[in-house]
Amino acid sequence: MSAPKWFLIAENQYRIYTSSIREIRPYFPFLVIGALAVFVFFIAPLIVDIFVDELTAFFLSQVAVVVVQILLFMLFFLFITFPITFALGDIKTGQQWLFISAPIKASDILLGEYFGQLPLYAILITIITGFFTAILAPLQINMTQIFITVIVFLVVLSSALWIGTVIAALLRTKLSKAARGKDIGKALAVIIILPVVAILYPLLGGDALQALADPGTSGMVKTALMVFPSTWGAKVITGLVSSPGDIGGAGFVTFALFGGLVLFFGAALWIGTRLADRAYSLEAGSFTIPKAKPDSVFYRTIRQLGGGGSFGALLASTFKVYTRRLHNISWLAYSVGITTLLSIFSFKGNKPIEVIMLSLLMSAVIATIVAGDVTIRGKETLFIFKKTPSGVGTLVKIRLIQGWLVLIPIVAGIMAIIILFNPQVPIASMAAPVGLVMLIAAAHMAFALGIFLLMPAYTERGGEFLLNLMIIVLSSVFLFLACLRFFGETQELLLIALLSWLLGIVFLLLGKWRLRRME
Repeated sequence: MSAPKWFLIAENQYRIYTSSIREIRPYFPFLVIGALAVFVFFIAPLIVDIFVDELTAFFLSQVAVVVVQILLFMLFFLFITFPITFALGDIKTGQQWLFISAPIKASDILLGEYFGQLPLYAILITIITGFFTAILAPLQINMTQIFITVIVFLVVLSSALWIGTVIAALLRTKLSKAARGKDIGKALAVIIILPVVAILYPLLGGDALQALADPGTSGMVKTALMVFPSTWGAKVITGLVSSPGDIGGAGFVTFALFGGLVLFFGAALWIGTRLADRAYSLEAGSFTIPKAKPDSVFYRTIRQLGGGGSFGALLASTFKVYTRRLHNISWLAYSVGITTLLSIFSFKGNKPIEVIMLSLLMSAVIATIVAGDVTIRGKETLFIFKKTPSGVGTLVKIRLIQGWLVLIPIVAGIMAIIILFNPQVPIASMAAPVGLVMLIAAAHMAFALGIFLLMPAYTERGGEFLLNLMIIVLSSVFLFLACLRFFGETQELLLIALLSWLLGIVFLLLGKWRLRRME
């Protein structure tokens, strides 16, 4: 009897992942399981003992019992987003055409891909669980209880991965039928984490922990949380911890919930495969030809800001290309969203200098995102400008103005958001700093553009982009702290503006020089 098709696909995925260790591939699963067992039962407790004394370890174990519900809830949603982010970030149709010619169902492909990558995620899940169980060690739980805790984490988070895999497949099917499907997918891959962060921020606060630990907490809240399998897993773990060393003392409810977790995982697999066979299509889809519409008032205004004529038309066209890529808009929305969440839940600055610090940090990050588009669009675009008369200077001017038109309004909006959610900051004292922050933001754009021309990054996933991001952000932070340390708050902003512009002009000139000599 031949193996199921999904098993063959999973085996193929496993062979791809372990292609670099062919010699020990047959023994690799046993080696990994043994290494993880040693880590969970011996190495993780040893690491915790080294850095945490007995009293602190006991306190942490008590807190961990309360935190377990939020921890599992948080990880459950994060693991749902992982496959969605990876699948939508790079929608490919080449592999689909290979499957179309084979007599295979969509559910087999989905199950095969899922079980093929599950061992890698299981390693990560077990490592996370190892540190968690090590923190619970002062409560005197035995090895059987530790083993069940590991299984709970594996079942809960594996269920989340499968749910995320099914959602990603359905979204990928829908987007592959649209002309802008790849762009929409990349945008969703960035923005999808924002709602999860919005849920996690209040949960990670002390008020949420106290509320869950309080027996008087609203029954409606606890009932709503019981819908999620992460809460069932948390109840199983707390039931085990309540009777350390005695499995039988955990009670019938604990084992009933553990059985419910296993049933949920099986039901999720069954429902997911049925959905895949009905809605997950391997067809690449047919695209319609998009029609260009006349420029709106907004783009005509951009053209006039560029002085009209050919330069204004080129500026409007460059701005249009940038803003019509949803991937770019999603990064900007993500930056503003994170700033808003920080202002609501974490950042409680009551001094103007603290508002300025966060604004300048976000200015450097957004400048990197906007300036990076000059090289991420490909080397071909750079050479088109390079081969035209005065093309390099024109490219730099257009990209600089386009960056200012995007960056400065967003930074102004970020400052407004921070001040809005921190009413203790006197608005009257922020008039001059806001103007100087806008000036520094413009300098950040010049600096970032020069960095990307000097050290091109042709993909956002490469090390070059991350290196440029770190250079730009750390330079901004270092400049801010150095000026604050040696010159105080009075003269700091003006000095930062002068030094930022000096840095921006120098690197912009170096970037132009590098582009002219690029081969």
